[in-house]
Amino acid sequence: MTEISKSSVQIDMRDAFFDQFYETAKDNNDIIFLSADHAAFSLEKFQKDFPERYINIGISEQNMIGTAAGLALSGKVVFVYGITPFVSLRVLEQLTIDLASMNLSVNIVSVGAGFTYSTDGPTHHGLQDLSAVCTIPNMTVLNSSDPFSTKAFAKIAAAEPGPKYIRIEKGLLPNLTDEGSHDYSKGFVELKKGNDLIILSTGRLAHEAIKASNVLEKEEGKSVGVIDLYRLKPLPEKDLITLLRGGKRIITLEEGYLDGGMGSMIGTLIAENKLNIPFLRMGLKNEFCFVYDSREAVLDKYGLTSSKIAKKISSWIR
Repeated sequence: MTEISKSSVQIDMRDAFFDQFYETAKDNNDIIFLSADHAAFSLEKFQKDFPERYINIGISEQNMIGTAAGLALSGKVVFVYGITPFVSLRVLEQLTIDLASMNLSVNIVSVGAGFTYSTDGPTHHGLQDLSAVCTIPNMTVLNSSDPFSTKAFAKIAAAEPGPKYIRIEKGLLPNLTDEGSHDYSKGFVELKKGNDLIILSTGRLAHEAIKASNVLEKEEGKSVGVIDLYRLKPLPEKDLITLLRGGKRIITLEEGYLDGGMGSMIGTLIAENKLNIPFLRMGLKNEFCFVYDSREAVLDKYGLTSSKIAKKISSWIR
């Protein structure tokens, strides 16, 4: 059995990002922060201490991306912050033309992955942003799963050039690794070793994958590996292929549409490299969700809680 929590101290995922952002930005006057009228508790310190570098653009996300492009062309390192569908789908053309075509150093900080805003309905669900943004040339795409990865992404965003789409969670999640034990430039972390089944997960569902793997080991007697794939673009293809070759069965798990999602990317990788491995994708069908309930209840409805994940995998392997 593998324990999920690697730390007794839990921190809100947004605080993990913005606390590190503050430490990185306080001594760099070229870092500018733009918000689409969206706040976070840990942002208040930066806003108070550096008001000239904090700009609330208002609810005009397309204009915000254009402003970010102008600032980046002036030599600034720009962070842009908003709710997932509004800083991905609403601004897809601006991300593509204004930022990516010129390879500008603008970091899109997207909060609201999957069913984070489950009670607000389809307008606020983050289910297709990864499928869309991963098609943009030059764009790096990162998807956080715990406070340590979220904190690391804030450092990467400030240090590495080019446009980046950084998907962060809100709320409390335990850490999946020990602090300082992983190099987040790798693209994924092997949370558990196993070769009968390998579950590749991304984002919050990495936690469900760990729980499901423990159930499968107990009930099916299988050796189950779990991978947290946090860099979806560019995929760490070479290292992933090496790892997948050692598995007897591969499962992908994501809180988003299967069409064009992480599972599709891994399926393509498996096919193009002629890996003769049974493969199962788990995620969401291409349909709208009109269920207004807690995130946990919605995930349960779609079979994306640990018990239902384990049950489906058990049925598949039998």
